[in-house]
Amino acid sequence: MISTSQMKTLLDRAYVPEQVVDYVTAVSGAEPFLLGDFLVYLKENQLIFVGYPLSGAFNDQGIKKALDEALKRFSPGRVALTAPCIPASLYPMASTSSDQYYRLELASLSISQKVRNMLGHAERLLNVEKRKTFSEEHEELVREFLKTHPVNRETQFIFERIHGYVTSTETAWVFDARNKQGNLVAFDVAETGPKDYAFYMFNFTSRSRFVPGASDLLFHEIIQNALGEDKRYINMGLGINPGVTFFKQKWGGIPFLPYTLVEFTPASDGELERLLQKL
Repeated sequence: MISTSQMKTLLDRAYVPEQVVDYVTAVSGAEPFLLGDFLVYLKENQLIFVGYPLSGAFNDQGIKKALDEALKRFSPGRVALTAPCIPASLYPMASTSSDQYYRLELASLSISQKVRNMLGHAERLLNVEKRKTFSEEHEELVREFLKTHPVNRETQFIFERIHGYVTSTETAWVFDARNKQGNLVAFDVAETGPKDYAFYMFNFTSRSRFVPGASDLLFHEIIQNALGEDKRYINMGLGINPGVTFFKQKWGGIPFLPYTLVEFTPASDGELERLLQKL
């Protein structure tokens, strides 16, 4: 359980989406706990360990201590661990994946002429609204995306719970792009709760009503909203694929933090101690 003072600490220091408690709890149904510098979530016998220290100072000894404490305290049957890097000697890994988080520093924002041209085109055709409503129109765009894009089971699980996330917190906002007939062309979800960061969480675009520059127009609106709330950065999320990476880079997003995920079954006490000593 997270106390009021701990929540304030999290909002002051969060810099990756996994540290946004309202988001993770809404999507996963897990209960959050703060163990020193690290945030963890527990659901039944499943543990999510967020290996990004709130202080921002990552070191092997810090993650070793917190992970050891989490395993002893909760005795999970399964663990998902995310961190900037994970020593290969730590656990027999069932599955791993890696990527990079992209970040836009708002103080040095510079929009290229090509992007400005895209914005001008989209502005003539679309209207943008910031709202809390997540309606059947939004659900339909999510379903369309899932039908036309291969995604893993975990990603589909998250997408199907966006509605619950948006409606369960005051700090997640939906940015709609609608054509002159009022039809939904695209939408973004942004998280605005943390002190220094806004988070570019989700983007969905209609294929049948596609308008070039719609996603750029929405992201520009998120930038303006973040500037109005005195944010320093926008965490643009993971690279995911070349197309997504291109979009983030053309807006000035740069890789600022590695992302590694490992899922494993905890070892027995004796084996655990031997493995932890290798860190």
